[in-house]
Amino acid sequence: MKRALLSIVGVFGLLVALYGAYDWRYWVRHFQSPGDDRIIFDFDWYEPRARIGDGPGRDVSIAAPGALTVDQAALDQVIAYARQLDSYAFIVAHKGVVQAEVYKDGFGPESMFDTQSMHKGLLNIAFGLALDHGHIPSIDVPAATYITEWKSDARSQILIRDLLAGTSGLADPGFAEVPWSPGYRLFIGTGIDDMVIGVPAEKPPRTEYYFNHVNSQLLHAILVRATGMAYVDFLKKYLWQPVGNGAAQVRLDEPDGSARTVCCFQTTARSWLRLANLMLADGKVGDLEVLSSGWINEVTTGTALNPKFGFHTHLGRPDALRRVSGSPRAQPTKASEPFAVDDVRYLEGRGGQRTLWIPSKNLAVIRIGRINFAWDDAQVINPLVAGIKE
Repeated sequence: MKRALLSIVGVFGLLVALYGAYDWRYWVRHFQSPGDDRIIFDFDWYEPRARIGDGPGRDVSIAAPGALTVDQAALDQVIAYARQLDSYAFIVAHKGVVQAEVYKDGFGPESMFDTQSMHKGLLNIAFGLALDHGHIPSIDVPAATYITEWKSDARSQILIRDLLAGTSGLADPGFAEVPWSPGYRLFIGTGIDDMVIGVPAEKPPRTEYYFNHVNSQLLHAILVRATGMAYVDFLKKYLWQPVGNGAAQVRLDEPDGSARTVCCFQTTARSWLRLANLMLADGKVGDLEVLSSGWINEVTTGTALNPKFGFHTHLGRPDALRRVSGSPRAQPTKASEPFAVDDVRYLEGRGGQRTLWIPSKNLAVIRIGRINFAWDDAQVINPLVAGIKE
């Protein structure tokens, strides 16, 4: 009996060892990953990474003393709130001009941060660029046009639009911070594009909105196949350099492998500000059209299945304080009161990471900080809207 038990333990140990050898990077990352208190600014533990840009980037316009277009009392109020919730970077801009920019001690304008799922928001811009430059004919073509593995099964009915809007009907692999969780592998494992391509359909597309990380990684696979370019090269050529952004990098699942588009884009707060200003300026940087205005309108229009979600972009509505989602995992957007305006748009990262813009007020806000699900957008949006002077 004892010998049989030892044999079973030995076989199990061998299988674990073989699996560890097969994907050793996964195990290294699993044991080195920092906790929520450090993960936003501590990312050197993860390898490999790929650079998209370097340096500080194009200068941002900063309001001169006495020339603020947002009331100082309102700025003081929201800065105090941001500091209370341990923000590392907080920027308010009005009409493209910075009204306030504050950093926690030890951080500054050139500090890079890992902004979690705010990375997903870059995918909506990337697909607009792919359309603008003729790499894809339409988002209403089947995803199987590029993911040919799907052509002979139910997934052949899924459109690129469905992946952008969260209506693909694909199964959710689940997520838990344990080694055997398939969803966890999306964040630190290897072979991630192959993994998501293998996810089966659970429901017909366009029948339900569901927050599913798989959609975001599949968009990476489509973009790479459609353009014939690595994700970092595509972003650098069509977005990062035209906008004038600086230091930035992404995680790769392995050397020369897939970029991890479900999370973990690392760049500065000012980079996110330039992207918010791009959206506010109808896709232009000065006289240069980087992104078509028609695409921006489409990105920021909700669907019938979720009027608070466009294409990987969240839409704030004063009549609904929490984000609609069928997923028990999706953290709701906290708001203690209705927003003062009905055209709040934002990219959302775990625990209060935000790139937020309001077209009607030409207002942008960036918040990056310690993961804290108590972050309340209304405590920032409403005082600033009330404080706009012109």
